[in-house]
Amino acid sequence: MLNKKLAACLAAAVFVFGGTSAVPVINYDTAVTASAETSGNFTYVSVSGGVAVTAYAVNSGAVEIPSSINGSKVVAVAEQAFYQCDGITSVKIPDSVTSIGDSAFMDCSSLSKVTFGNSVKEIGVCAFSGCTALNNVKLPKSLKTVKEAAFADCTSLSSLELPDTDTEYLSEAFLGCTALKSVKIPKAVTYIEEGAFGVVISDDESAVYSNVSGFKLNCYMNSQAYVYAVEQGINYNILDPETPDTTFDTPVTDDPDDDTTGDESETGDVNGDGDVNVSDVTILAAQVKAIRPLDNKSLKRADVNSDGHVNVTDINLVAAHVKGIRPLK
Repeated sequence: MLNKKLAACLAAAVFVFGGTSAVPVINYDTAVTASAETSGNFTYVSVSGGVAVTAYAVNSGAVEIPSSINGSKVVAVAEQAFYQCDGITSVKIPDSVTSIGDSAFMDCSSLSKVTFGNSVKEIGVCAFSGCTALNNVKLPKSLKTVKEAAFADCTSLSSLELPDTDTEYLSEAFLGCTALKSVKIPKAVTYIEEGAFGVVISDDESAVYSNVSGFKLNCYMNSQAYVYAVEQGINYNILDPETPDTTFDTPVTDDPDDDTTGDESETGDVNGDGDVNVSDVTILAAQVKAIRPLDNKSLKRADVNSDGHVNVTDINLVAAHVKGIRPLK
């Protein structure tokens, strides 16, 4: 598994060589129409629909981005605009801004508060990555996409409020947010990529995901968040437990042509080899995720709680037995 966060952030970052730096590229829908200008502490360029802030002259204190500069609407915070401004402590983004560029606030290590305007539609790759003082984030209802590693390694982030909208959360969006122990994901969310929530990544070349200790995802049955939690092996809490599982559930029905007489295998011994072990967990998971369907005999053995369904509950019961946490009855 590649460390996509590292690759994405390195690709987006501006590197300084011999005292000079590359000019940030503004990757929006339309090209920059004028060279950079300054107004007060802000540097900006003209883009379609207004201007984009490209730099800030003071590396300290609270920052309030204006809604207009010299009569032009501020519609974007450009790539690397505040990159490594490690002295700024808070940022207020106006309602006029629709886009926050790649690495815009990356490694702003003293940034503890961000107030988003109600028009932001996109938060770019690594936009707030490495903002280690950021502790509370409330995303706006206008938001459409949180890009790769946007809030990766925000290690103080302990409270995250997501909008009840169909926002896309791309790969590793909140990777390495180790203080974040729970997130409620609304039903409206229909797209979540690998590693977006609840995981950290190893520092070695293997770049393997592991779950954040104590993390639990709060989600609705059959929602995209539920699918994400099951497939990523992340702890979850169902907010509507009365809703039947129609995603990872296989009804067990009697087959008149299936003669199970003489089958001595116990419940939970899905493969019928006489032992309940990790192989049964793997086989059960493949059935639940529709990767490799079981025959009727195996389905009956997989229905551990005898409720007539093979689903995530049965996986958890067999796994608890294998780990010695709770033996099967």
